[in-house]
Amino acid sequence: MEIQDEVFDAEQMGRQLKKLRNASKLSQERFAERLGMSRDTIYNYEKGKTAIPHDLIKRLCQEFNVSADYFYFNIDKPLIEPINISDSFDRTLQECTDFEKQQLMDMLNIIRRKPVAV
Repeated sequence: MEIQDEVFDAEQMGRQLKKLRNASKLSQERFAERLGMSRDTIYNYEKGKTAIPHDLIKRLCQEFNVSADYFYFNIDKPLIEPINISDSFDRTLQECTDFEKQQLMDMLNIIRRKPVAV
């Protein structure tokens, strides 16, 4: 059985690029400047007239925190899942001893520049 390369839809990838650009609140010109290319190039990518090169997709994923799935499969998934710091802190705090909690409180007071009781 022969494995064939999957053909990706340049127009769909262009629509995703446009969504990404619009979400970043950048004009085609500003977006092109940021990427070091011409506005016409961005226009051609967005219209699906030119396929977006894989190396540019990799760069876009890194700069705009999207996975390659965003372009190839139209799946809006961040490259790095955002961490809910409050939930993470609460879980960690629950595992602390009273002594560790007091140390954390002292450190927080120092960070927030409040006097620490001695």
